[in-house]
Amino acid sequence: MFVCGNMRRYVEVSNLVMSVLGNMAPIIQQVSIDEAFLDMTGCEHLHPSAYGMGEAIRQAIKDASGLTASVGIGPNKYIAKLASSSCKPNGLLVVSEGEVEAFLDPMPVSKLWGVGEQGSKELARYGITTVSELKSWSQQWMIDKFGKWGAVLYRLARGIDDDPVTPDEEPQSYASENTFETDISDIDVLRRALVHHSSRVARRLRESRMLARTVTLKIKYSDFQQITRGRSLAEPFDDDNTAYATSSSILDEINLAKPVRLIGVCLSGLTGERQLSLFAQPRASTADNVLDAIARKHGSRLVVRGRELQ
Repeated sequence: MFVCGNMRRYVEVSNLVMSVLGNMAPIIQQVSIDEAFLDMTGCEHLHPSAYGMGEAIRQAIKDASGLTASVGIGPNKYIAKLASSSCKPNGLLVVSEGEVEAFLDPMPVSKLWGVGEQGSKELARYGITTVSELKSWSQQWMIDKFGKWGAVLYRLARGIDDDPVTPDEEPQSYASENTFETDISDIDVLRRALVHHSSRVARRLRESRMLARTVTLKIKYSDFQQITRGRSLAEPFDDDNTAYATSSSILDEINLAKPVRLIGVCLSGLTGERQLSLFAQPRASTADNVLDAIARKHGSRLVVRGRELQ
């Protein structure tokens, strides 16, 4: 059985819920159609407790939209997100600063940001399956084994997150990436992934009426070593072909000595203006515009380019 979604209705309800949240918090950062971070600093005196604050938020959403909501409250965005995920569906969990260690220690490492199934398998090779076990290793050991990712893991295991809640701002870049279920050595598989990611980020450019000057390819190997390579073009662009041709060309220049776990494309150097030039990059093709229209109406996977299927 297939159930058709109504994206227009989803957006309407999302806007309603975000408006409710905006009336309750001085700072709100929407991160998806149904998720947002709130900075409630200064609102403590309006509620009897942190738990009471969470209940007020859930009730306001229910009153305005009829929907239930899960709310996680913590000393930073990272802990609040984990708390929210832990109490789904329709729950409320408060993790105070003094409770962070007890909250994290028994948690499977797969629950930490950016770890997932593949990361947890890699950590399991060293007998690490829980956050408590992860904390037993030194920061230097983790960096030696996993590079920059190891430094991130060290902080996550201790509940450290300095990222502030920031209101929605104009994006500085558009990116799309995926982690493969199994490590990939086949260059053709990697190219097909680039077709998909190039199309996604170029479509987002066109939807925002922006152009990009720089294409960056991101690769993470099976041993978690990560590399990024970028190339800036003489003229800004917004078409799929330029994004794909550039990222594919960068891929050709990389020595793929190890299997690839993750690949992604990022477009940056955004501008709203196209300079007049004899050598200007082409605007989005008719095919791009037709695929955009189909994606808006039926979803991005209904029709794909032939090179993505090769």
